[in-house]
Amino acid sequence: MSKKAKGKVQSYQDLRSFFGRTQKFLLKREFENNLFWEVKRLVLKRGVSGWAGNVFLDGRIVLSGMVTPTGYLLLSSGPRHALLRLVAYAKSKKLKIKGVTGPEQSVDCFCELWNGSVASTGREGKSFMIYSISCRRFPPFPLSLALESVGPGSWPRIQAWTMQFARESIPPIQANALLAVTREMMADGNLFLLRKDGVACGMGGFGRSTPNSLVINEVFVPKEMRRQGHAADLISGLVAKAGERKVRNCILFSDFEGPSNLYESLGFVQVGRFVEKGFR
Repeated sequence: MSKKAKGKVQSYQDLRSFFGRTQKFLLKREFENNLFWEVKRLVLKRGVSGWAGNVFLDGRIVLSGMVTPTGYLLLSSGPRHALLRLVAYAKSKKLKIKGVTGPEQSVDCFCELWNGSVASTGREGKSFMIYSISCRRFPPFPLSLALESVGPGSWPRIQAWTMQFARESIPPIQANALLAVTREMMADGNLFLLRKDGVACGMGGFGRSTPNSLVINEVFVPKEMRRQGHAADLISGLVAKAGERKVRNCILFSDFEGPSNLYESLGFVQVGRFVEKGFR
């Protein structure tokens, strides 16, 4: 922290004021900043807000941040001097945060400035590659395939698949938390079943949104139906479905690290790496 911190931190009393001032900045890297809109939705729904603010330099926003309902500081991309200013501000205000999440470079830099090094500050956390794709219309499904909204009658199957999805995730996801997300997706008309010749062979949907994009979530094919092209059909169908809703883009988070990438083969492009690191 030898370099002098530059910029001024502006905090906001409520999220509407924050987004009124900040949204234009966040939209410049909308795919990378997609979680900001989801945190806003959750906070307004629950009625409990945390800290939110920007770092300004010469009258321009150069870094944004907000504390999520889980106690993590969500960051945008920003220069080192702005992160240095935010670290100094957070410590002076005794801002209570459990960790940091956001673009990898911002998170690593914040952790280093917070406690001297990335390794000594953040315990091992989550890491995802962000992918995006333009919602061009995919070729129509063949008659043997159908993507249909999930109704209450399909819940026993969806519940079992969701619990299997939670167990197979690395690290495993808490089943009850994922089931709550699944129920909300279904209630909002954002969860779909893929059927081939009338047989259900996968599920997926939209977990959150930004002003111009939908985030694909919970793409799952049961073990006995894998390696048959169902995941590709499911993702293609979801992108087409988003296009029908007049959405410009789809976003997808993946922790896949192998050489053969399904998403890239479908036309998705890498946007950047999104990480989460908890403090010891």
